[in-house]
Amino acid sequence: MAKGFGAKQAEQLGYILDLMPEVNAYAGKFSLDFPGGDHDDIFIGIVGQLADAQIWKTQKLAKQAIEQYYADVILQQLDAAEAIRVNIKRVERSSDNELKTEVVETLHFYREQP
Repeated sequence: MAKGFGAKQAEQLGYILDLMPEVNAYAGKFSLDFPGGDHDDIFIGIVGQLADAQIWKTQKLAKQAIEQYYADVILQQLDAAEAIRVNIKRVERSSDNELKTEVVETLHFYREQP
């Protein structure tokens, strides 16, 4: 039998930001729509479901999104903590159609001392 014959291979989807790894709070999909929302703006928020997380094609794009979209979230967290971490995770869809993640990089942010 040929290698992989009849078995669906895992598919890498891209990279996500886990903005609060302690509770798996992900950067939300830009296309999420909520009743009463302004349809001209993209959604910049945090979601608790992996299926609702924004997926970037490359790890570099995920890193850039921190600065472009989520700097305020990080600064707010630093108001309440000395340091925080953000995980960049690789996301893939397994052969049984489950989303699986793996941490590929952890970024640490520290409150500036006066």
